[in-house]
Amino acid sequence: MPRRRLWQEVAIAVALAAELALVTTVTVPSSPLWPTLALGAATLAGLLLRHRHWRWVLPLVVALAGVGALLTPLVIGTYAYATRSRSRLRTVLLLVLAVLASAVPAAALPGLANSLIVLALTALCGVAAATLGMYTAARRQLLAEFRTRAEDAEADRESAEEQARRAERTRIAREMHDIVAHKISLVALQAGALEVNPAMEHEQVRQSAALIRSTATTALSELREVLGVLRGEGEEAPLVPQPTWEDVRSLVDATKEAGVTVELFDFIDDPVPDAMARTAYRVVQEGLTNIHKHARHTRARVALIGEPGSELVIEISNVLPKGFTTDLPGARMGLSGIETRVAHAGGTITSGPTEDGRFEVKAVIPWPRT
Repeated sequence: MPRRRLWQEVAIAVALAAELALVTTVTVPSSPLWPTLALGAATLAGLLLRHRHWRWVLPLVVALAGVGALLTPLVIGTYAYATRSRSRLRTVLLLVLAVLASAVPAAALPGLANSLIVLALTALCGVAAATLGMYTAARRQLLAEFRTRAEDAEADRESAEEQARRAERTRIAREMHDIVAHKISLVALQAGALEVNPAMEHEQVRQSAALIRSTATTALSELREVLGVLRGEGEEAPLVPQPTWEDVRSLVDATKEAGVTVELFDFIDDPVPDAMARTAYRVVQEGLTNIHKHARHTRARVALIGEPGSELVIEISNVLPKGFTTDLPGARMGLSGIETRVAHAGGTITSGPTEDGRFEVKAVIPWPRT
């Protein structure tokens, strides 16, 4: 039993014992004491059992206390019932029971005035106890609701923080993939060309080695920028290098230099907004990266079509290779990443084989008129 509850039980027993002592002291000597003591013991036992069987024990305690003219168990029983019962009507009925039970000893008093005084005192004490009990119950319920709301808010906050951490990890992984995958796939292509052509002239070998060095240096520089921002260095620096529309064209040139046969059909004559250019850059970058990995011996093409007030259409396609495999690992998140980017820009993207035997990635992005 908790210490607080133990002290409550002791206080109830002491208060009831004090009232019984007072009653026995002022009782007429000729009157027997054992009925009062028996009722006192019964009400004390009922009060000690109020935590488990309060629905029927407390009304019984109140009735016995009223019959025995014991004010302490009547007040405590009424208060305890009011704190536990959710029905105010039942609490009012308990008060009526207390007054009716008190009418038994009040009727035995000489004089109508004395009887009315006893009944009024009983009713007043019962109403006060019931009011305090209902207030306590309402306060407990309110505190429980506040506690539940606080726990729910804390759980929601932790859930939101966890979702934010997951989203941040996904975003960082996507940025790292965009930066590293394309450059490293170019390096692998250039190194593979050196490996399968041992008879290359010295000048060709030098140019290929220089291209590998330049590509790797660019990848390391871009990766260093991202890691610097993640470490909190250079807060004004963007999270990733911000590509422009000219960088979209340079992606095709770099792929050609790596030995992949790719054609560029650029029908864009108007300046492309920076945000749209960055999205287009990532789409073309991912499409060419997949060609580096899975279809580098086939013919590929990149088509850029659109104008302000209409849509920007980006198509990256290649002839489906037959029996070609690659040893370059895939993160399996590139297409998912550009789908998220295009959707964020309000566009749509599709990918898959076409009827003419090609694999195509097609993104359509709204191009508002400025």
